[in-house]
Amino acid sequence: MTLIDKLADPPRQRQRGTVDLTPEGAQVNNVVVEGEINGDWSKVFELFNLDASQFEVVDDTVRMSTWQQSARGRDGDRDGVQLYSYSARFRRVRTASKVDVTELLRQLRGARKPAARKTTTGRTRVVIVSDAQVGKVDERGGTKELLARISYLLGELENECRLVKCDDAVILDPGDLLEGFENTGAQAFTNDLSLPEQLKVARGILTETILRVSRLHPEGTRVATVPSNHSAWRKGKAYLGKPGDDFGLDCHAAVSEAFKLAGRDDVSFTIPEPWDESLAISVRGAVVGMVHGHQVSAGKLPEWWAKQSHGSGPTAQANILVSGHYHSAMLQPSGSLDGKDRWWIQAPTLDNGSAWFRNIAGGSSEPGLLTFTIDDAGDWDNLRLLRHEKANPNDG
Repeated sequence: MTLIDKLADPPRQRQRGTVDLTPEGAQVNNVVVEGEINGDWSKVFELFNLDASQFEVVDDTVRMSTWQQSARGRDGDRDGVQLYSYSARFRRVRTASKVDVTELLRQLRGARKPAARKTTTGRTRVVIVSDAQVGKVDERGGTKELLARISYLLGELENECRLVKCDDAVILDPGDLLEGFENTGAQAFTNDLSLPEQLKVARGILTETILRVSRLHPEGTRVATVPSNHSAWRKGKAYLGKPGDDFGLDCHAAVSEAFKLAGRDDVSFTIPEPWDESLAISVRGAVVGMVHGHQVSAGKLPEWWAKQSHGSGPTAQANILVSGHYHSAMLQPSGSLDGKDRWWIQAPTLDNGSAWFRNIAGGSSEPGLLTFTIDDAGDWDNLRLLRHEKANPNDG
């Protein structure tokens, strides 16, 4: 081929166009290939050294055009090449491994222990089960690892209950029982459970926790929860409906109905009023308030609590305030009431970690359960942080 031939017939533009990657997927813009792809997008993605199996096309976004371009062969003859230009939007394929939910829940239920004998101690056991974020996949694993962690921690809790016996129990769930799909765009690709599956597993975890705690506290078990951000009914950052429109609250309502149908009058449930995001319950000589904590930034919760008295909020007269959301266990005095210190108890997380936070802050929160007792004088005691035996070495 002469220089004049080359100038008259330039090389085919096999990679004209672009592929723009996003956390959610990819946008293919006017990428040219020879021949029709017939649904096999590997020809397009290979031009940019990308694995087509990681993406799936959003069907109604495909745009195609075609034309014939002439070319000169080595023998001097001219022949036609059919070119195709494609544009389309793609979402990332969910790569987290699927789990057998029924089998995992069966394994979780298999760790039950015999019931304890009835005692009279004058104490109530408080158990805080926070931020399970069912369905989340992160540095500590997915649903399989979450259930194994919770099963281990419930075993540790049973040991603590036998060591320090109480007559009755209160189980507090400060929220984020499930992960949801509207907090970050990445959840659509990293979560290993659909929303219905998250609800099923969350109900299973709640039921198993209640069964194991109630067997060791013959005078009754109370369960309470509050709305939260991950479990909320929302679309992106916009919250839909009222605070009570919350998937975590719905799980508690469903489990409550199941216990009622089973004739278990030793277990009762408390859920906030539809427009409230916090609650308070009397526990012997104390009033225990609870809020998730997403209402304010980290460290500002004592200020929020102090302001509740101005509006006669549910936690205004609480001696103890329990929160979740911030993932790290903490105990802090916060003012006084009737001459006694008030205490803010921040719960640890149960979830699978937050690598994004560790990457920017250098540490992450260690998972665990928090438990303590309250006596007739309203004093708390026997505060224990139960930690997982296989905590991530990066946890701080």
